[in-house]
Amino acid sequence: HQRLMRNEHFKPRLVQSDSDNVRKITPIEGLLGSSGDKILLGIIVQVEEGQYYLEDPTAQIHMDLSMAELVSDGYMTEHSICLVEGAMVDGVLAVKKIGHPIYESRSDAIAAIGLQNSDIFGAIPTITELARLKDEEEKNWSEGLFVILSDVHLDDSIVLEKLELLFQGYHEFEVLPVFIFMGDFASRYPSAVIDNANTTTAGYFDELGTIICKYPRLAEEGRFILVPGQNDPGVGSVLPRPKIPDFFTHGLRSKVRHVHMTSNPCRLRYFSKEILIGRVDVLTKLRRNSILSPDISLKMDKDSHVIEEKKRDAEKEGTNPHVKHAIKTMMDQGHLCPVPSSSLPIYWNYDHLLRLYPPPSAVILGDKSAERYFETYGDDCDFLNPGPFYADHGFLFFRPVDLETKSKMKSDVEFSFV
Repeated sequence: HQRLMRNEHFKPRLVQSDSDNVRKITPIEGLLGSSGDKILLGIIVQVEEGQYYLEDPTAQIHMDLSMAELVSDGYMTEHSICLVEGAMVDGVLAVKKIGHPIYESRSDAIAAIGLQNSDIFGAIPTITELARLKDEEEKNWSEGLFVILSDVHLDDSIVLEKLELLFQGYHEFEVLPVFIFMGDFASRYPSAVIDNANTTTAGYFDELGTIICKYPRLAEEGRFILVPGQNDPGVGSVLPRPKIPDFFTHGLRSKVRHVHMTSNPCRLRYFSKEILIGRVDVLTKLRRNSILSPDISLKMDKDSHVIEEKKRDAEKEGTNPHVKHAIKTMMDQGHLCPVPSSSLPIYWNYDHLLRLYPPPSAVILGDKSAERYFETYGDDCDFLNPGPFYADHGFLFFRPVDLETKSKMKSDVEFSFV
């Protein structure tokens, strides 16, 4: 609500004039006895099977969506926060228009809520410190290299061979890249009822360590980040997901000096940049749970914080429209996977790890339900998907800051194959 009230279309004016076109948000309890079209902000809930209600802090009201027009791009799911325009008809809110809340850029969000409140790491206390980090970022931009792989199946001999070729190609770099591996780390794990099942699983990660040790400089100086998938060892299919238990990765960690086992999702701080890394099949879940779906035949609105395609060496002429709508849904909702908890259970004590507000500088998303892509949303948040490594042995080369380019693009991404 506060984000919306800062937007020029809803921001209250101290002095009203006839030329002002300010829209007013009506609370649900204010609909009692009212007439005419009203604009409301609330969350979609399903109180009864197949019956959707709009809920805000004051009340909830049954909605008739049969004539609703989805006026923004993106998917509308249960538990989505939405703007609704409609009128009361026989005690039911007849919805005429519905859309996502208006997006607020990273810079505007930080300016509004303050640097200290927006820095999840607590590492940038002042604007002066942020400016210093940006200077360091520009001085050392060429050293910021990330090699990103998703769905690295360590039980596949071909995948292991390709990993060895990958390490062979990078181990002599003057500045070693940071290797980010996302799960699932096996195509199929042995059943827990089988003898030595845990030992077999631990052996997958131990074999990864053995391959890395073939290149002593990588084993000693390289940085490796492992983000678990939904089927990797640990708790069930809940997000955020804790790191893979130490028992399974002890062999890898004993062989390679700098291995970071993280949660899913996790966040990195690269100077002034905030990077979110997550392994979630978002597109499938959004399409499966969509109440109102966008018309993919329509082009994205060029005036509403559009997604600008940024593929440098694109193999295709454009990204799947479903991907663009999924990105817009995540950014407008400010959440990595805005779907009902019945589709994706949430560990609510750590739900803040899934939030995308203020928007991070980049979102690295392992989503095997979508093809690999590189997109920028609203000019300030990069979205990257490396695609499943086991399928075609493709990966991403990501540089968060690229001062060589003379275009508007501030980061550099290349798709490559082993």
